[in-house]
Amino acid sequence: MQELLQKYANTFSNQMEQNSLSQHEQRSVRHPVVFLILGDSVKESLSTIIQINEEKWHNSPGVLYVHAYQTETVTHQNVFSFQLPKPEFDRKELRKHLYDTFHHDDNFLIELNKTYRRLTTKIAENGKYFSSLQKVHLCVVTAIDDPANILIQEFTLLLRSLLQESFKTIEVDLYGLLSEKQEDDQFAFAASMGFSFLRELDRYQRDDYTFEQELQLIDHHLRLPVTHSAPLFDLVYFLSDKNENGLISSDAPRQNVEMISYLNLLKNRKMITDYHEKMDSYIHQDFKRASRGNSLEPVYASAGFARVNRPNKAIALYAASHFFTEYLKNISETADTVPLEKRLELFELSQGDFERYFTKFLPSAAKIEEMNGLLTVTNSYQFVKKMTVREAEDYLFEGGTTLFFAANFADPVREHVLNLDLRSKIEHCLYEKIINNEQYGLNCGYGWTADTGESVMAEIHKQLRDTKHELHEAEIRLDQLYRQTVDQCEFKKSYRPFSDKKNLQLYLDYFFEHVYGTKLEVLKLEVKQGILHQYQQILEERHQKLSLKVDTMHQLSSLLKQTAAESLHEDSDDYLDKNIAEYYADVIREITNKLKEKYGPHFFSSERFFGNIYHLLKKPNALLERLLTVCNREVLSREEFHRSFEDELLERSNVHTQYDNQDVLSKEELFKQLYNRLNDNAAIHIEVFQTFLEHRYEEKYFIGDFYSKFMHYALEKEQDTRHFKVGCAHEKKSSGIEKLLLMGGFRLKDLTYYRKAERYYNALIKDGYELHAGERSPAREV
Repeated sequence: MQELLQKYANTFSNQMEQNSLSQHEQRSVRHPVVFLILGDSVKESLSTIIQINEEKWHNSPGVLYVHAYQTETVTHQNVFSFQLPKPEFDRKELRKHLYDTFHHDDNFLIELNKTYRRLTTKIAENGKYFSSLQKVHLCVVTAIDDPANILIQEFTLLLRSLLQESFKTIEVDLYGLLSEKQEDDQFAFAASMGFSFLRELDRYQRDDYTFEQELQLIDHHLRLPVTHSAPLFDLVYFLSDKNENGLISSDAPRQNVEMISYLNLLKNRKMITDYHEKMDSYIHQDFKRASRGNSLEPVYASAGFARVNRPNKAIALYAASHFFTEYLKNISETADTVPLEKRLELFELSQGDFERYFTKFLPSAAKIEEMNGLLTVTNSYQFVKKMTVREAEDYLFEGGTTLFFAANFADPVREHVLNLDLRSKIEHCLYEKIINNEQYGLNCGYGWTADTGESVMAEIHKQLRDTKHELHEAEIRLDQLYRQTVDQCEFKKSYRPFSDKKNLQLYLDYFFEHVYGTKLEVLKLEVKQGILHQYQQILEERHQKLSLKVDTMHQLSSLLKQTAAESLHEDSDDYLDKNIAEYYADVIREITNKLKEKYGPHFFSSERFFGNIYHLLKKPNALLERLLTVCNREVLSREEFHRSFEDELLERSNVHTQYDNQDVLSKEELFKQLYNRLNDNAAIHIEVFQTFLEHRYEEKYFIGDFYSKFMHYALEKEQDTRHFKVGCAHEKKSSGIEKLLLMGGFRLKDLTYYRKAERYYNALIKDGYELHAGERSPAREV
């Protein structure tokens, strides 16, 4: 069930994001992009960046990736994998061994040329995805402590050289990923490896850097030189798992990859500038120059990223929970509002139904009159009037009436009651008339068979008590009748002469009506008692089974509430999560009322919605699947779930406050809080020393709907105090707002990582570690 709920929540969240992305063409990159991923350490980053690009870039099918790996790679239609020499066990020469093996075995270079040429052909084939093929953006990604980056010159410049044969401009940036967690005793070695690469990189980024190697192959024997005279990369970004405030985040690796995607999108799409007279567009070369300033040394850049998102997963889960609560409330109200008389009628327990049973099982009362023919003696009334009724019956009929009544009334009726089988009838009433009837349903069947309140079962128990009492009273009354003397019996007597025979007949009429009429009433009560006992037994059995179904419903309700509540704690943000449960409870009530108006009071039980819930409960997860399907179609599709980010948050924040209440959150205050939150959370993902502050250069870019009121507020706020470029990458986002902060101008010695790693590096060099290619390398750097 949890998997179904998480899939449902993720689907809604992704749909909200995709709806936002699909509404604006700026989510496409203009020029081809190639990601060159170096090393095993960035294998997961490669998978993540493919996923992010596919989610966020409309033309992501045209984006290509090269992964140079030693042990494992990623399988994907757009990934070109190249296997490097496998790692040596002697880590003292790990980097150097990789470099030497690559250069001394021509097969590696041959295969690399083949891979790159296939890639170049594929870029041209994918040209339909891009608006321009004048430029190619080459994005190199590596973990700075991965040994594979010792070959970064060769891999980057050979690919650049081959791309230049087909495309006019090749722009190359590097994204170096740092890990500063000191989780085990390998940290010193990893830091030393990273420091080795940083030292090499500082040489590559100098203005006087030149490179020449015969790397390009025409065939197996003919090589052409690859030359380069300029810094190796246009711009180098360092992205760490520790931010400038010194905080390490477990989510930083994904955030870093996400920033790589955003940075490439930012520099590689058409920026619209006519939204605001003072708004700036991102220009890659301008950022590069401004970051460099007057520094004679290579400078580097980093970035920070913040997002304020509507918690769409939690909203979807609360919507499902509240909708199911409304359903349970509806079926409970239905069960309570049906009058008891109607319930008894549905179960065929009305007085009319009992009368039909009596007619079926008991002979007509008129048949009692046939006992007049059983009179065995001819005597006058005067002879029997002093006898008791019992004595008179024995004298007049000599046991004939008892036998007649037993044979024609008591025995057949009691035989009927003994063999009575009402199971199919009762179950038909329960299932066909109630449970399978969309007007009533499972909850009515369950509630009415429970021995509580005014349920049918409670009425059965009451009628059984009443019937037992009536039987007892009838038996007492019958005994009293038999004890009376004949002359004391209340029948009209004649005192005229010669009335003896007439009085006897008048007595006999009284006798059969009252004595045997009471015996007939006893039989009716026994029939009723037998019927009620069967209803009691069978409905109790059915109720136990129905209770399992109803328990499953309430367990599902509890699961929905628990999962919704837990979803707020997974990525807890008390501010953005405010009042979600309360606000969406009101929203769902309004939606339910609208559905009731449109489809009728019993719409929940229609096939469009839940249908026959009893049948759904026969299959595992079927009810939950139906609930989530209905929520997707009938609830989450409504405009209440597609409002602008700030409008929804403002209304939700004030859901339970009156307009004259001073606690009402104004739109101005909401915008201020959102603006501050974006600023506070967009910390740069690298830690630098405070001494660097005077050389720091920044640019800020909001990502969201420019036409929203918040974006105008944020841009105006930035204009008031800005000392850097500010822009807006317009995207009509309804689920959140993002901010990308670019920072450049620092040198390696400004990094706290660099200074700490230098100590480990010096210790390992002293211990005999060879962390660079050395003079024996066939590469020639001039």
